Amino acid sequence: MTGHPTQHADTRNEGAERILIVSDIHSNIEALEACLADARARGSFTRIWNIGDTVGYGPDPVAVLDTLRAIDVPVLSVKGNHDRTSIKNLWAQPDNYHRHADYLNWLDMSDADRTLLRAWPEEVVDLGFRIVHDPDNRYVTHASTANEVLTKTTEATHVAVGHSHHPGYFVSASAPGEPVRCGPFVPFNDGDVLTFQEGHRYLINPGSVGHPRDGDARTGYLLATIEGDAVTIEARRIPYDVEATAKKLRERNYPAILQEMFRFGY
Repeated sequence: MTGHPTQHADTRNEGAERILIVSDIHSNIEALEACLADARARGSFTRIWNIGDTVGYGPDPVAVLDTLRAIDVPVLSVKGNHDRTSIKNLWAQPDNYHRHADYLNWLDMSDADRTLLRAWPEEVVDLGFRIVHDPDNRYVTHASTANEVLTKTTEATHVAVGHSHHPGYFVSASAPGEPVRCGPFVPFNDGDVLTFQEGHRYLINPGSVGHPRDGDARTGYLLATIEGDAVTIEARRIPYDVEATAKKLRERNYPAILQEMFRFGY
């Protein structure tokens, strides 16, 4: 792999691992709480992969970070582009809605919150997956990009990304070291179950917890069961109280366009 150094996690438990995979929470505590409640109702999980952009856009960065801190299983978090922005010394940019929202998040967070974000790695390898928000600062939305990312991934078989806010996956019938030839992007729909095939490599994206952009305003996440090389992924999309989030955005003077984006999933 190229770019930032990759950290390795060594927290494997005995037997099968059940992983809650989330990304792009974007300071939306109502959506995060809905995902956690739904995942817990479907059985326990042994760890969480949080694939970046934990803050930005939404109105509750501190509540989201506090919730992640309080979870009683390992939480492996990596930085996203909004996390990188929100730990800098920012200034208001009212003509740029996403930077203005980052600025309001920055005002809300304490030095301890920013220190936590700053400590997160750019990427991590765990259980055969490279976990990275935006490899080479790119959206992975086309097969050609997925081919490049998987080809550069030499320390893991599979990759989990975020950034695009679209849940789905790419797959290539190739073992590590063989040429990667992914097919087209396959969207995840609620209730889909994907069982990895032996001799194939996968690049998965859980979509966005807090700010979906695929025309479906429901929050979403993935549940992975991993035992050795066997991997099964279940996709979930669930409703949450988006009006409560929109009300906070309005009351806290976030850019008005975000209310509609959250409500309608774009």
